[in-house]
Amino acid sequence: MRSHDCQVWKTSMRSLAIASIFTFALIGYAHAQTDLQPTMDHKMHMAAMANDSRQLLDFPPPMKAHMLSNMRDHLQVISEVVDAISKAQFGKAAKIAGDRLGLDSPAAEGCKAPAGTSQPQMSTPGSMEQMMAQFMPEGMRNIGYSMHSAASDFATAASEAAKTGDSKAALAALSRVTQQCVACHSVYRLQ
Repeated sequence: MRSHDCQVWKTSMRSLAIASIFTFALIGYAHAQTDLQPTMDHKMHMAAMANDSRQLLDFPPPMKAHMLSNMRDHLQVISEVVDAISKAQFGKAAKIAGDRLGLDSPAAEGCKAPAGTSQPQMSTPGSMEQMMAQFMPEGMRNIGYSMHSAASDFATAASEAAKTGDSKAALAALSRVTQQCVACHSVYRLQ
């Protein structure tokens, strides 16, 4: 094996180990944060819900369904990104994140605000994004914007990692994406 091939292999294995640890940590955290743990009986669940101090959001049913669908898709994107990183496919990870989670993705539409205003940018009057803007707290929208911005930053860092083989900056950028997810879920909950 040539020296360069060994270095690429070592970098790939290191990236795989880091991505695996990150994935297991994320799954563990998500499991620990869920309100519906399999061993929790109804009485324990009701007590946990009564003590949940996160801001309760009472969205209209179509918006709630749309938001839950978005969050599931965001989690799917992160899963696909981690899978690509584990295979040292940084270019693929960059494309997935940029196209489906970055600031230029359709998913970010409801979180954008034109310069000098806190109101989201609307591309289609009467769209779900417009409904979200009406009901979504500004703090939540800001966290969402930060998450989409971090996803764009990750896509840039992952593209660079595809050229250099150094995944450190890409993994740090991906961590900033998930930190925004954790921040939002720590403050807000849906009814």
